Amino acid sequence: MSKTAIITLAVLLAIIGGIVGITSRAEPPRQVQAKPAYPVHIELALYQRGDDWEKQYPTAVIAETRNFGLNFYNSIDFDANALPTVTIDAGGVKTVIPKALSIMGVENKTRGLGITRINVHARVKNGGAMSHDEARLYILDLVEKFTALGWKAAFSFNKPRLSGIHALNYYGADALDPNYKLSFAEWMQLDGSLNWELYLNHTYMHVTVDRDQDHLDPNKPGAYIMSFTIEPHEEVQRIYVDEKERDHWRQLWIPIARKLRSERNIKEATLKAQGIPIVSDYKDPELPPAPPGQQNPVIPKDLQ
Repeated sequence: MSKTAIITLAVLLAIIGGIVGITSRAEPPRQVQAKPAYPVHIELALYQRGDDWEKQYPTAVIAETRNFGLNFYNSIDFDANALPTVTIDAGGVKTVIPKALSIMGVENKTRGLGITRINVHARVKNGGAMSHDEARLYILDLVEKFTALGWKAAFSFNKPRLSGIHALNYYGADALDPNYKLSFAEWMQLDGSLNWELYLNHTYMHVTVDRDQDHLDPNKPGAYIMSFTIEPHEEVQRIYVDEKERDHWRQLWIPIARKLRSERNIKEATLKAQGIPIVSDYKDPELPPAPPGQQNPVIPKDLQ
């Protein structure tokens, strides 16, 4: 190769190198966009504004506000390997639910009270197949944690007040005593969903345990999931009257309460005659505080 050709080749290589350098500086290598960081802990309170909760957790909460009457605030599909813990602030107490699969807050558009119902679905331990006794101990331990916070058994106004084995024999899985530790044999004999109704400071929490009905062999693994519904006492009371009358349900409460209490009295008298003890020191929760412009009725002695 001649000297001129060598010089020409060197110049071309320099030009090409310069172009490549300019191009590399003008267009930096593309970076893979990082996934949003989902929270490991989520808090939600009754009466909290739904849009405030959405702003608090923008990567974890999606609003559905085009429905008539209600707004729904739903959590995203969490990473199955990193489920968050959810803390519910209700009744002045913070209740912790581990391994939340989903969270939903429901808000009534017209009433302007914020979120008045919270639904949580949660995994039992690490999910998947597990021994029934392992699930039993985990769930009963969680219920025990709730009672340690002050949550107590709640009875419908027309249902007999029973505890322990007597509640189990009468209600089955429909209304379990949170202070009664079910044995493994009792656990496996229960049919359908397992339910606890709890009350604390004008707040109700319904705890439900569902299990795969096709895998109930006590000697083989089962599959479980827990659900929690938390509502203010006010919302629970309102459903005793027709929807069009719910804004002034207090004016209608005394005759309704008398009818319900009469039904309970008849049932309890029958049970007493059979030698079954009644939890006579249980008192139905006091009516929730009345909103401005209203007042609670005076409760007569026969309903106290």
